[in-house]
Amino acid sequence: MDLAVMRDSWGKRLPEILILGLMVVLLWSNLSLFLTVDIWRNDSMYYVSSYDDKLVEEGRWINHLFFRFLQLVPSDVAIVISYFCVILFSAVVAFRVTKNIFFSAVFGILCALTPVLPVQLEWPETLLFGFVGLALSPVLQKSLPDLYFFPLVAILFMGTFSAFYFLMPLLFLSGLNYSRFWRLMLIWIAAFIAAYIATNFLVYILTGHSIQLANWRNPNYLHNFDDFLVNLENIKRAIFIHLGKMESFLKKGVLAILLVSSIVVSIWKKQYWLPLLAIICSLGIYVSTLPVGIYIQDRTTLSAFIALFAALFLAPYASRTAVLVVMVIMFSLAVRMAKVGHEGISWYSINTNLLAQQIESVVVAPPEEVGRVFVVAEMAESRKMFDMINNNINKRNLYSEGFSHPQYWVPVLKEMGYKHFRVCPDLQGWDCDQIKSMYQERAQYQREQGLFISRRLPDGGMLIMINPLAVK
Repeated sequence: MDLAVMRDSWGKRLPEILILGLMVVLLWSNLSLFLTVDIWRNDSMYYVSSYDDKLVEEGRWINHLFFRFLQLVPSDVAIVISYFCVILFSAVVAFRVTKNIFFSAVFGILCALTPVLPVQLEWPETLLFGFVGLALSPVLQKSLPDLYFFPLVAILFMGTFSAFYFLMPLLFLSGLNYSRFWRLMLIWIAAFIAAYIATNFLVYILTGHSIQLANWRNPNYLHNFDDFLVNLENIKRAIFIHLGKMESFLKKGVLAILLVSSIVVSIWKKQYWLPLLAIICSLGIYVSTLPVGIYIQDRTTLSAFIALFAALFLAPYASRTAVLVVMVIMFSLAVRMAKVGHEGISWYSINTNLLAQQIESVVVAPPEEVGRVFVVAEMAESRKMFDMINNNINKRNLYSEGFSHPQYWVPVLKEMGYKHFRVCPDLQGWDCDQIKSMYQERAQYQREQGLFISRRLPDGGMLIMINPLAVK
């Protein structure tokens, strides 16, 4: 192909290139901001000495085996790899359906702009192997028969992030028909059940216990039909809450219009298996909780978003006009999601930086001179303080957990070098009785400015408290 022909070919693709370039700008805007954050959630691997408890509660045996390695992975590296893996997997799924590289790249970036992704990466290293497995899954799917592929990836994702397993049928969207659809469903579901049993066996070998869900998840195991109805209602509530939050990216009703339009076009084109399978994939994380009744947290819904986007936007488009129209719609959605994501990242960054600045300004002794640090807060007072902070910074937080619990202040102190902690919400907790008398005297040490006050304890420890004047 001579230079003139190449120039003409690229000129015809200018609209696609322009949309893709704008999508890259949106992605870089969020990612570059996220890479400035350097304080993470309290139970991130960077801040804990063992993964044993998490293994029993979550079954992530790969994280347990590679715990020391994951602790050493820099957060920036983990975040960049995770974003890249989401883009790569989503783009491969899209390309297998559309055969359009520009459309597929835009779809991949759209999925990476989902606002729950940076929230999930507030634990940057924890799901790294899950994201890598997601990116490698198309290669495995091409290399292995279905009967081997699904059990293998199910066991691997159980060891890192099980929600990604529910995306695996998206690799089979091209060329679906009645018999292939039901065969995939049967293998997909059976492999998940087998992998869950195998994971329990692995956890038992490593710990002597099967998986025991943490109490804070409020599990409701199935014992009778009433439990089934309660858990079904819980799933319905979670789905509508998450769909409502997703609609906040758009004007009311646009999500429903897009979904109905996609289904109508698919039926008209006799491609109805594609959106049906994608919708089923998006519901996978909800249905999988039916036996245990736990609530699906916002940050774990990335797989539901990706699958729903596949249902909305993927089709074997025959017309370039249709491709461009859908790319414009995806870009419009990406702008809204990038804004929500950017505000969420900004909110998290400002809160962590503020905590670091405020706590660093009041510590009364360096880490090498302090034994235990008692971090104390009355929860009603703490919630009031952080409500005031969030009103002042005026940043929207749609998906992330707040910072009002004192356990969320501990990473700041760990980054400063302090090692031993007692966390006392409402003055309750292990060893917290001994600081109650000093806490009652905190009004004597209140400051005109600042969020916190600090006192040295007689045994060489340190007490961190909310400054009473900070909430007046």
